[in-house]
Amino acid sequence: QLLAVPAGPRGSPVSVVSWMKGNKKQPREAKASFEVVARGTVPPLRPAEARAASPETAADDDFDGPASKRARTRDLPGWNLAAVTFEVFPDRFATLPAAKKSVRRGEVRVSGEIRRGDYRPVPGEDIAIVARVSSGKPLDVSDLPEDLPGLEVAHEDAHFAVVVKPEGVNTVGDARGGWTCERMLPYFLAPTVGVEGALVRPRPVHRLDALTGGLLVVAKTRLAATSLSEAFASRRVTKRYRAVLCGTPAEPKAVVEHDEEGDTAGAVAAGLKLGVIDAPMEGKQCVSHWRVVRDAPDASMRHGRLTLVDMWPKTGRTHQLRRHAAGALGCPILGDARYNPKHSPEDDVDGLFLRAVEVTLPPSATPWRFGDGNAVDDGDRTKYLRVKVDDPAKFSARVPQA
Repeated sequence: QLLAVPAGPRGSPVSVVSWMKGNKKQPREAKASFEVVARGTVPPLRPAEARAASPETAADDDFDGPASKRARTRDLPGWNLAAVTFEVFPDRFATLPAAKKSVRRGEVRVSGEIRRGDYRPVPGEDIAIVARVSSGKPLDVSDLPEDLPGLEVAHEDAHFAVVVKPEGVNTVGDARGGWTCERMLPYFLAPTVGVEGALVRPRPVHRLDALTGGLLVVAKTRLAATSLSEAFASRRVTKRYRAVLCGTPAEPKAVVEHDEEGDTAGAVAAGLKLGVIDAPMEGKQCVSHWRVVRDAPDASMRHGRLTLVDMWPKTGRTHQLRRHAAGALGCPILGDARYNPKHSPEDDVDGLFLRAVEVTLPPSATPWRFGDGNAVDDGDRTKYLRVKVDDPAKFSARVPQA
C-alpha cells in the first residue's frame, strides 16, 4: 500500500530514508502525507511499423492533436517512464512535459518503487501516481518573535487564502534572512487535509511592496497556485488600493466611460467618476484608474491638504501607483520618501499611506468553489469572489470624514 508516504526535506517523497539518517529531528515538511491517486498498467510496446496503420496518425499527416502526440510517444526508443506515464494517464497529463515534471518530482511509482526518468518500464508492470494530499501541521504562533507584526486572515478555504500583509514586511525572500510574509504563513493558516496537490506550505501568487500593507492572495494547493497565477498574469483579478496623497490632484483629463469587463466595472456601474492615468514606464504601457474619496486640511501644516483616493492598477509595473501619484497626478503618496521630494523625517512616523484594501477574483481563478460546470464562465458577475478590508486607522486620522 502506498498510503501516508512521508515527504523528504523539500516536500518530495524521494530519498526519505537517506535523508532521515542524518536528521533526527524532522522539519514540518516531513510531516506532509502522500497517497496513491491513480493506478494503471504499463502497456505493451508497439512495433514501429504499426504506427503507419494507427487510426490516430493515418487519417491526416498534418494532424498534430493530443491523440497523435500520445500515439507517437509509444514509438519512442526505449519507451521511457515519462512517455509511459503520458500514455497511461491521459486525463491527468495533457502534455508530455507535464508527465516529465511529475516523474522529476518523484510522483510516479512502478511496481511500488520510485523510479527516475531514465527507467525503462516493462509491459505489464503496475504504475501509480502518488500525490501530496495533506500539508504539514500548523506552526505555533508563540514561536514567532514578539516584535513581529501578525497576519490577519481575511478569507480562507482548503485551497487558498487571502491574508493582510503588514506594512514593512517583504512578501517573499529577504536577502538578510529576516521574516517574510511567506515564511509567516504556516503560523496563521489552517493546514490543508485530504486535498490532492496540497502544498507543503502556502505560497503567495503575487507580491506587494515591502512598504505596502494589505490583501495578499496565497495558494495552498497546486490547483490554486496554477489557476490564481494565471488569473493574475492575464490581469483578470481586480485590485483596489487606497492611498493618501499630499496635495489636491487636478480634475482628470481622461475618465473611464465604459468598463463592463474591466477591473473597475463595479465602480463605473455605480456611477463613480474615475480618472485614467496612462503614463508609460521604461517604454512599457502603464495604466491606472483613480478617484477622489475625500480630502481634508493637513493638521501638520506640511502639505496643505491631504486627499484620500482609490486606485486600480490596470498593469503591474514596479511601484506603479507610487510613481503615477507623484508624476502624473503631481501629488506623492504620504510617507513616500522615494518619490516625494518634499518628504520630511516627520512623515516617516506612520509609514507609507498605501494599502491594498480589496481584491476580486473571477470564477476561473477559483474553480474548486463550483460544481455546476460553469466555473470557468467569467461572464457571470455573481460568481466573483470579493474580499475587502477596512482602511487602517491612520488613514482616517489624517483625512477624517466631514
